[in-house]
Amino acid sequence: MKKRLLAMAVGVSLSMPLFTGVVNAGVLDNPQDKAYVERSVLPDNGKAKKEALTLGKVEKLAPLANKMVDKQLTPEAAKLYRYLLSVPQAGKVIYGHQNDTHHKMFRVDSGSVSDCKDVTGSIAGVVGMDSLSLTGDELKLTAEEKASGVTYTDKLVKIAADADKQGAIITFSMHMPNFDVVAKKPRINGAYDFQGYSPHVLTGDVGKRILPEGDLNEVYRAYLDMVADFALRLQDKHIPVIFRPLHEHNGFWFWWGGRNISSKDFTALWKYTVGYMRDVKGVHNFLYAYSPNGPFADETAYLDRYPGDDYVDILGVDTYDDDQSGAWYKNLLQTLTVMEKLGQKRHKVIALTEAGVRKGGSLAVRDNVDKQWFSKTGDICREHKAAYYMVWANFDKEEHNFFMPYMVDDNRGHEMINEFTAFYNAPESIFADGNTNYKKLQAGTVK
Repeated sequence: MKKRLLAMAVGVSLSMPLFTGVVNAGVLDNPQDKAYVERSVLPDNGKAKKEALTLGKVEKLAPLANKMVDKQLTPEAAKLYRYLLSVPQAGKVIYGHQNDTHHKMFRVDSGSVSDCKDVTGSIAGVVGMDSLSLTGDELKLTAEEKASGVTYTDKLVKIAADADKQGAIITFSMHMPNFDVVAKKPRINGAYDFQGYSPHVLTGDVGKRILPEGDLNEVYRAYLDMVADFALRLQDKHIPVIFRPLHEHNGFWFWWGGRNISSKDFTALWKYTVGYMRDVKGVHNFLYAYSPNGPFADETAYLDRYPGDDYVDILGVDTYDDDQSGAWYKNLLQTLTVMEKLGQKRHKVIALTEAGVRKGGSLAVRDNVDKQWFSKTGDICREHKAAYYMVWANFDKEEHNFFMPYMVDDNRGHEMINEFTAFYNAPESIFADGNTNYKKLQAGTVK
């Protein structure tokens, strides 16, 4: 099932329908459909670059010594962390988009590689990727690529490197398969077959069985080896990554979440995952992000199953606006208030690691309730010192599965393109073309 179950990947209740509206069958193929609007606000790319934080400003705002998960952190990753600390102090927020440069909503075969770039002239400031691309579930190879021996990892490394060259920050999550399911599948040339979406298969006590003494540990290590190969190839290119494993662990929809795994096993699994990547595989370009599903009213709830400061660099949260009633803004404000205090006390970056409008499944093609959603979300993030916020992906012409506006030709697009462009033009927002070249910062001291 294509992109199928990604509603669960963003934490939707199993009982919620993916899409409840009715869309004209031609709207996804017809740029002249009445659902689309003329561009009236033009992006000012020159202004965005001029408003980027200077290296001098970042040096003043970001502490030189930081306690990090990895004491052998690459200089580039240490510099990125300092930059992320400086952004909210400067009253700004970075905009992020999952799969920004390898999935689009409408102009799949035209325009740029990114809906965000089609609208604003820049790709997102944070570009999200997932291990589903390494297995072929969210990334496809052309016939020519297959013939020349290109692998999914080869292709994703290139996509990440291209995004990095354009100024984007890379973040990487794992929608891991159920490893009990994987273990029962025939191997392919002796290797485990990780393809297929099964993190929502909750049977098999997988969280316990993939720990070191469990019978599925070998399968899990093989999966982490695949991720480590991707990470190490980026490390060789001096590209750091925000690694966001085991996300939404307080929800019931993944086998590593809620009652599907004990608190003891979850924290053991987090620590094992970090230790394996860092100490066994030699991955030192990862910043580790913790991202439970929100909202939260207090610190106790947020820190449930928290693995400890020695295993987390970034305090994140995933939370979706499911009804557009306005309540989500209040909940987000409350959640980020809690996280801001925690970030200050624990000297951590905080971020809205996954978000979006999900009324009926995602943004609507027409008649969205609040066209200022992106600006309002950015304002709340800035108010409470979140370094970035990232919305979920746009998936090829699926009307119930896109999370940011898109263009349908050079001059027309989704009904929120003008409001989104105004958000891009605002001096407080940062996209890839407005990110500081943080690799020129001092690395500082990792302690």
